[in-house]
Order: sequence, then C-alpha cells, then structure tokens
Amino acid sequence: MFRNRGELLELDIDKLFEERSVDEIIEIEKILDAEIEKKRSELRDRYKDVLAASDAIISMKTISQEIVDNINRITNICEELISSSDSVDSKPNSELDREKIEERTVVVQIRLAIFMNEQIWIALDEDNNLDAVQYYLLAQHIHTGLSLIKKAYLERIPLLHQIKYTMETSQNLNALVLLESQSCKSLPSIFMEHRKTALNTVINTPYPSVRLQVSSMVRCLITTVHLLHDCFICTEDGENGLIWQQLHDIISDSAPMTLSKLDLPTTPLVLYIPDIIKQYRPKPISSDNMEISLKDTRHVLETWLQSTKDIVKNGLEKSLRLVPNVRGLHLIREESFKIEIPRSWEQICADLHLPEQFNIWYYFFQNLITDRCRSLISSKISMNIQEIHGYITDTLNNVIKSDKSEADLRWYSWTEENDDVSRVDGTHSGLSMKTKGYSQSIVDLCEKMDRKYLDLLEDVSQYLYGREYSSDINFSVILKDFKFKRKYIDKDELEKHLKIECTNNSTDTGTVSNFNKCCTFNKLSEDWLKVCDIFNKTSHTLWQNWVDYSVQQTQAEVEKFFDVTLSSMINILCRWDEIEIQEQTEEKVFKSQIKVPLKPSLVLDSCLIKLNTNLSFILPHTLPKSIHHQFIEQNVKVILEMYKRLLEKELNQIQALQFLFDVKFLTTLCIPRENMQLMGSSQDICDKLRSRVDPFDLDVFYSYLQSNVKKAVFQSQMILGCLIPSFGQLASLGVTEKTKQQEKVPSVLALSSPSTSSWFPLLPVTAPSQKTTGMSGLKKNTKEPSQKPTKSNKKIS
Repeated sequence: MFRNRGELLELDIDKLFEERSVDEIIEIEKILDAEIEKKRSELRDRYKDVLAASDAIISMKTISQEIVDNINRITNICEELISSSDSVDSKPNSELDREKIEERTVVVQIRLAIFMNEQIWIALDEDNNLDAVQYYLLAQHIHTGLSLIKKAYLERIPLLHQIKYTMETSQNLNALVLLESQSCKSLPSIFMEHRKTALNTVINTPYPSVRLQVSSMVRCLITTVHLLHDCFICTEDGENGLIWQQLHDIISDSAPMTLSKLDLPTTPLVLYIPDIIKQYRPKPISSDNMEISLKDTRHVLETWLQSTKDIVKNGLEKSLRLVPNVRGLHLIREESFKIEIPRSWEQICADLHLPEQFNIWYYFFQNLITDRCRSLISSKISMNIQEIHGYITDTLNNVIKSDKSEADLRWYSWTEENDDVSRVDGTHSGLSMKTKGYSQSIVDLCEKMDRKYLDLLEDVSQYLYGREYSSDINFSVILKDFKFKRKYIDKDELEKHLKIECTNNSTDTGTVSNFNKCCTFNKLSEDWLKVCDIFNKTSHTLWQNWVDYSVQQTQAEVEKFFDVTLSSMINILCRWDEIEIQEQTEEKVFKSQIKVPLKPSLVLDSCLIKLNTNLSFILPHTLPKSIHHQFIEQNVKVILEMYKRLLEKELNQIQALQFLFDVKFLTTLCIPRENMQLMGSSQDICDKLRSRVDPFDLDVFYSYLQSNVKKAVFQSQMILGCLIPSFGQLASLGVTEKTKQQEKVPSVLALSSPSTSSWFPLLPVTAPSQKTTGMSGLKKNTKEPSQKPTKSNKKIS
C-alpha cells in the first residue's frame, strides 16, 4: 500500500478520507501505530543512558531540595528561639527554663557539627592534614555528646546522621597517632612504609628519560633519611623531633583548646556550647615515651635498607635496559651527583646508626649501574664480533668479484704506487704493508675493526675516567683524591671485565691497536700476551690448512710420475750431459763418451715450479718460518713417496739414473740435513735406484751425476729459491751463509741467499757443460793391464 516511511509522513488526511474506503483507513491506522511504536523503541534504546541520567538528576534534585528545606527549617527554628528570648545574660540557667536551655544546647551543637564538617574539608583542601585531624576529633566528640541526648531531639534532625557519615570519609587522611591508637614506638615503622609507597610512586611516574627517573629516586631516598632524622630523632641539645614537638603542641596540658583554633560564626548561641566541648583537646593514646630513639627500633631501619634495595632493583630493572650505551650511564651518575645533600649528612647518618660513610647512590644504585655497564660492554663486544664477521664476509665477496686476487699478492707487492712511502708516522699503508703481505683490503678490514674498538673505548672513557677518550690518554692514572676514587669505584672491576671479554673473544678478532688498549690497562700486558698467543695459534692453524691444501694439490700432481712408459718418458727426460772420458793403458789411451742427467725430470721440475709459485703468491718472506718448513717438508715427503712407489715398477737404467738424479736434486735443494727422517727415506730410495744401474757404469757415472746435481741446484737457486728451507742449506755448494742478524730482517725480495757478497747474484747459467776429459777414469798401468773390463765405448742414449 505504501512503499516507504516517507509516504506515511506526506499523507493528506482530507484526501485520504475522500479517496480511501473505511477498511483501507483502518489498515493505514494500524500501519501508523506500528511505525510510532517502532520509533518509540528506537528512541528508548538510543537515549537509554540519557533517560537514566535524567531520572537520577530528578531524584538528586528532590533529595537536595529536601536537605535545603530541612536546613531552612532548622535555621528558622534557631532564629525563632533567638527572637523569643527577651534577653540573654551571663547566667542563662537562672533565667531560662531548663527545657529551653536543653533545646538551645542541642541547636548550637548541631550548628557546630555542620560547621566542623565544612572546616574539615577546607583544611584538607589546603593540605593542612594536622588541623583536619583535630577538627575531626572535635566533631567526633560533639557527635558522641549528641548521641547521649534524648533520641526525640535526634529523630527530629535527620541531617545529623548525614553529617556523621560525611565526617567519617576523611578519616583515612588523618594522622595515625591520633586516629588509630598507634603507639609512638610504632610510628617510625609506619613512616617507613609510607616512604616506600612514595618511592614506588616516584618509580612508576612517567619520565622523559631514565636519568631523570634515577635522580628523582635519589632525591626521594635522601628526603626519606632527612625526614626520618628530623621527625623522630631527639638531638643531644635536648630538642625533640618534629613529630614529638607537634604532638606536644596538640595534646599537652598547656596546649590550646581545639575549639579556640576555629573562627566560629557570630551568634549568641555560642554561649550555650557545653564546657566539655569548649575544653576539649586530643589526649595521648598511649602512655609510652614520645622522646624515643632509633636505637630501640634499629631493626626498622635495617628492614627499610634491605627492602628499599629490592624496590630500587625491581624498579630500575626495565628502565636500565633502555640505556643503550655506557655514556648514558655516565650521564645518569653525573645527574645524581649534582643533587645536594644536607650539610649535616654525616651527623644525620651517625644519629640514625646507618652504615659508615653511607651514601644513597653507592648503597642503592652503584651495583645496578655497574652490572648494566658490564652487560653493555659484553653486548658491545659481542656485537663487534658479529659486525666484524660481516666485514670479513663482505671483504671476501669483494675479493671474489675483483680481478685482483688475494691468493696471489704479486700484483700488489711488485706494483709501485704514489703512497708507497707515507709522510705520516704510524700509518699503515704503502711499503710498510707490502713488506708484511697485507693488501689494501686487509688494511681496510683492520681499520674497520679498529674503529669498532675505538668506539668502545670512547663509550667507556667518560664513565671510567671522567673525560673524553684520546689516543694519548694514560690509563694508568689513579688520582689520590678520595672523592675521585669513590666516584669511579668500579673502574678496576670494569677494566678487568673489559680485558676478560676482549680476551675471551680474541679468537674471532684481528690484531688492531685499539683492541690492544682494550686488553691492556695499568701497563699490565699479560692478557694482551695471551691474546697474541691466541692470534699466533689461529694464524698457525690457518697456514696449516693452507699447507694441507697444497699437499693435496701436490698429491694430484705427482700422479704423473707414475707413468713411466716409453712414450711418456719422452715428455719426462731432459737433454743429458755428454761427457768424454779417457782411460789409459800400457798400449794406448781409450776415449769414449758417456751421458748423464743434467737437469731434473720435467715432471719434477714442473711440480717444484708450481710449489715455488704457490709460495710466491703469498709472499714467502711474510710466512712464519715453521709453516715454511712444514710446507717444504710435507710436499717433499709426498714426492719421495711417489719415487718409492716407482721402485715397484720395472725401471731400465736410463730411468733409474734420471730418477736417482731427481731424488738427489730434491734432497740437496729442499731437505735439511737435520731432518733425519726425510734424509733416511731419500737415502733408501737412492740405494734402491743405484741397484737398478750396472755397477761398472755406476762407478763411472756417479761422480759426474753428483757434480751435475750440485750444478743444477746452484743454477736453480734463483728460480726455486722459495723452496730452500734455510740460508745454510746450500753451504756445501759454496754459497755464503747469511748471518743470523740478516736472517731476522727478511729481504723485500723472496729470493735465496746470494752466492756472493753482493745483494743480487749473477744470473744462473743453464746451458750444458762443454765436453771435458773425465779424469776419474784415467789410469796409468805400466806393469799390467787393467783388471776391470772396459766399457768405455758404451753409449747411453
């Protein structure tokens, strides 16, 4: 009939009755009633709180009006009583009826009770709690007196009950000694409990910084000690504490009456106030002596000290975690030390029997600050280690991407640059780094690491020494001033912690100058020596891994030795030395030519060159001597093992001679005489190889082979100089041995010892020797011919 609610609102009543039937009008009426009821329900739900508030306001208005009417009625009664009296003299009992006197006495007490209620709240609003206590006690006294009067009067005054309830709401704010029957000896304990509440309030108050929170706590605790002393302690001069003085001024016999402290309204009814109210003053609740000393309640103070420690610890636990660095702890301490303490602080502490040289900061806060400082140092060092690991990873990744390999530093060591010679002392760049084998990537990495520990020193410097960090700071300075020593009381402890943390984490760090300072304090370098020892062991381990890797490569390389087929020997043998020998008999002189090895085999030469090149990559003059020896010995051992395996094959005389030359060359060049194990193994291999050669030929060839070995070693000392284990290795070849002093200062060039006194020897001669007459085979025999068969015409090719 109607599509929406808007059509109902636009109905024209006159047209409705003209156009619609009665039944339709009845239906429209029902629809309108339903819509009205629905709207009412919506309004009730929407404005339910408003309706409830309206009802409450109406109720409050009614009650307030009744109270006002009652007050007006009481006022009118009082005025009627005043106006009905003809006169009031100083002795009303003689002129007025007893019943009227009683009525006026009740009226004045009621008015006084109403007035006292107002005065209590005024005093509380003005934070004058002590006056509010006295007014409350007087009001209680008045109400007690009224309750003893005939109930007929009280029933006529219902407002009196409301006044009583209103007064009782203030009792929790009043002094305990007057309201809750507390003894004087229990007051210090109660006072301390309230001060704990105050401290908790200070802790839980929001602050813009931890520094302000800590300083507020320090002020609160200083105030607590000061108040405890001033309020409770009786001095030697006979002055009582403030608490006892105030109580004496209130409850002593000479104290003024409580009613006299009030400015009563002007009214003749004041004369009808009973004497019991006029003369009222609070009385002492207990009879114990007010002038007590804390000697009797020392346990109260001891309990407070311990409980306050726990409160401070729990309250600052989360806050101190928000301090990100040691410098922040320094600012907290400085802010707290700015707080002034009472001039008579030492006497106050002595009177309270506090610990000797008691100080709020050191007793409650110092240990917490020190613990947080230790934690920050540990986390800072741990973070440094993690970031240094990241730097190392980034450096390795950059090296991999770069065309300048860190595995081969020859590009760096042999390149001239403008900044090779630094004009500034103490800088780590140029030749100073090249001679040590540290590339620019390593230098940059060390500088980053150094910066991390410099940040740590700068962070702790002000807290430990009270000044900014500088490179020339003297860590061993200890001032004799007692205040300085006490202010930096945890300096030694934190220095020790810093050394321990750096030492314990030294296996993951590098040698940097500031790291040295973190491990060295008061000129004590024991920890730094331990760190250096760890560095050396770690470095040795890394180099040992490198040696092991090189040995694995050598093992793969020497597998080529094992192929001794005729076709492969063409690629192994070098040109042999041709030597003409003569042998003289009685008839004539026999001449013949022999061939002996002149150079090591190509496979051995190739292997040694690769080993020498691997050493050249890492600049062998920077390599630890022990690692250098291990590198040579372990690789030589692998090569000798391969020659030992070759003995299991069927070798001809040519192969035996070449391999014998190889082993002797390797022994002379690389095996120290004092290494009995390798020397013995070499000797065993040489003996077995000699057994594969004809004895007569060996007797003829051996001296020439030995001579060629020496020549080959002498000629190869420049090319394979990195494989010479020591400067005295080639002394038997006529090479001058370097002195020990020269040995301590390595040359920039990783070369063998020169054969002359000049710094650089002459270039080696690698051509085969000229044909010479072999004198070892020349014999003069005038009596009989040689007994040995002649094999001089045998050629070895």
